Amino acid sequence: MSRASHPIDPSRSPWHLFGATLRHWRESRKLSLQDLAKAILVDWSLLAKWERGERPSPPDIVKRLDDHLDGGGILIALHEVAMAKSAPSPMAGTSDVQDAASMDELRRRLLAGIAAIGVSAAVPPLDGLEHLRAAVDRSVGASALSEWEETVWEYGLQMTHRPPAKVIADLSLDYVAFQQVVPAHTSARDMDRWYRVNARFAFIMADALGSAGHARDSRHWWGSARRAAEQTGDHHVLAMAHASEAVQGLYEDRPLALVMSRADDALALTNGQPCLATARALGARAHALTLIGDHASAYASLDRQADVFEALPGSVTQDQLSMDGWPEFRLLHTRSLIYAMSGHPAAESAQREALAAHPAGRPRQTVQVRLHEVITAVRDGDIEERLEQAHRMVRTLGQNANQFVLRTARSVADAIPSAEQSRSAVIDYRRQLALPRGET
Repeated sequence: MSRASHPIDPSRSPWHLFGATLRHWRESRKLSLQDLAKAILVDWSLLAKWERGERPSPPDIVKRLDDHLDGGGILIALHEVAMAKSAPSPMAGTSDVQDAASMDELRRRLLAGIAAIGVSAAVPPLDGLEHLRAAVDRSVGASALSEWEETVWEYGLQMTHRPPAKVIADLSLDYVAFQQVVPAHTSARDMDRWYRVNARFAFIMADALGSAGHARDSRHWWGSARRAAEQTGDHHVLAMAHASEAVQGLYEDRPLALVMSRADDALALTNGQPCLATARALGARAHALTLIGDHASAYASLDRQADVFEALPGSVTQDQLSMDGWPEFRLLHTRSLIYAMSGHPAAESAQREALAAHPAGRPRQTVQVRLHEVITAVRDGDIEERLEQAHRMVRTLGQNANQFVLRTARSVADAIPSAEQSRSAVIDYRRQLALPRGET
């Protein structure tokens, strides 16, 4: 009988992260310690120590491990990170310097976060060019903080149009690279900027994972995003994390009490002042209130959201490209959804207004409003043709059909009267989109 493996905490150090990844891949390929050790010509007890992070492994052995496990260079890259972190580095000056323990904690959280979603699943193979770039950086210096601020800003743009799975793949690589260059010592002013980049990375990772349908991973990453936001000391950054988690939680069927709590926390942090976090939190409240049947309160939240929109600066209302903007079409999109779900008599006019405001080149958002139209139609008894229309629109999006689109498509089926839920067209629609069966 084989003994259970010793547990590994990948957040303890880069060597433990390397060992956890090595064990994950060995076990996923159904190899015992003895099988793998024999294949790469080492003693199995040494291999066990490498997995447990108790001893560094030689670079030539890591290359054989990566080749045998088909790692695509990831084990090699993690090994280089661990080696770099183990090497002594010159100390920075002591004037205006933040305690190194703070940065050690930041690095530990980054490592823990990367390990939490599974390095082998989230990080694509590093090719030769990536290894070459790392070698160049060792000669000319690592990326400056301003470069990381620009990088994470670009990911905010990508989230509006790229398939979330592709964003996750690239984002994971950059998050690992960011972790490597976080300095052990820096000024208090620069420390604040590092924390903001870290919070932004965690925020986008949580949002991308949820959009891709990885609800469990997203839930944990929102926790990391809130903690990272707290480190910035900026209430508006923390409010955005709370408000955005509330919005996404609605599309992941998280408890409505939790969604309302997150939205209320965001509103408390902003004190209701006009800002993006306030607008998003009010939209989440309106959606949750609609789901529990309190339509009057939902409409009141929509009215408050409209007032906030009028007070937002032009830099926010005119930004149609990034996830940091709140242009008019976002406001109208929310109203279109709430009116459709609640059966408001002005639902159709709200949908027309939202469609007219949507900019070109945003197919996901346009399909969602078209699905709002279908919700209104099936509620009124126009079922079979409308279900086919909804299925066709979602299918046309392909990889661009994120969790927000799919959950809206589910709302179409949920809006059908209970007496009609047993119709074959409804059952087929749910099956085609892998939706839960409705009540009969």
